[in-house]
Amino acid sequence: MKSPTLLSLGYMFLVLLFFQQAWAQFPRECATIEALRNGVCCPDLSPLSGPGSDRCGFSSGRGRCEVVIADSRPHSHHYPHDGRDDREAWPTRFFNRTCRCSGNFSGHNCGTCRPGWGGAACDQRVLTVRRNLLDLSTEEKNRFVQALDMAKHTTHPQFVIATRRSEEILGPDGNTPQFENISIYNYFVWTHYYSVKKTFLGAGQESFGEVDFSHEGPAFLTWHRYHLLQLERDIQEMLQDPSFSLPYWNFATGKNTCDICTDDLMGSRSNFDSTLISPNSVFSQWRVVCESLEDYDTLGTLCN
Repeated sequence: MKSPTLLSLGYMFLVLLFFQQAWAQFPRECATIEALRNGVCCPDLSPLSGPGSDRCGFSSGRGRCEVVIADSRPHSHHYPHDGRDDREAWPTRFFNRTCRCSGNFSGHNCGTCRPGWGGAACDQRVLTVRRNLLDLSTEEKNRFVQALDMAKHTTHPQFVIATRRSEEILGPDGNTPQFENISIYNYFVWTHYYSVKKTFLGAGQESFGEVDFSHEGPAFLTWHRYHLLQLERDIQEMLQDPSFSLPYWNFATGKNTCDICTDDLMGSRSNFDSTLISPNSVFSQWRVVCESLEDYDTLGTLCN
């Protein structure tokens, strides 16, 4: 087990709610043989009359199950491998019908609210105050670090991760969906990995990595902001505390030093091994995920 040399609080590509249509990777209810074979990811919200009776919260007007309308515009010449990557026209390699939520409703089954809204009808404004990490009190810093550590060790209640590409998603026997549980924080890491991973072109061929789907484009800033917003929402639900917010770090204040790399925050450098975090930091006990990138690119497997 290795200790992490860097803790990143950044990113997301696939848990985006574009045009009020919920596209998430992968809702637990949709990681089934039936959903994958039918291409339908429209989970029930309150199925009082049996399975399929309240897809996307339709009975309460929260949303409806609709055909996915993916962006069909061609890629530029920088990406010459159209049709070779599961992320193209997301999520149509897996599902062609998903939930489209109405108004301020959101989520893979329209069971939550859009960011900034709350209440049973998602009609109440919710203000989240984002503070400078260095301005937090000792108690507030402790609560923040404890929340991250809890997220690292708490299984995500809504989403699972795919461990194989779409053509292998049902397993060798065609009846065993290739998904695994993942913790809330590791899901945050995994979605970033999935968004930037190279395009697998087949066994014996070098994977294509000339285009970074998350960083080399106009969505760079909003993409990362939404990724952080999703982590914040997941931690709020984990803590049952809608007031929880991720603080920000103004890295310019430390100039040439990392002023949050202390044992009460993100961890100082170990005195025994300069590549590791101090054993006095809770983060020194974290296991690193998604680090075997060469294996993933060579074998066509996914981080798990």
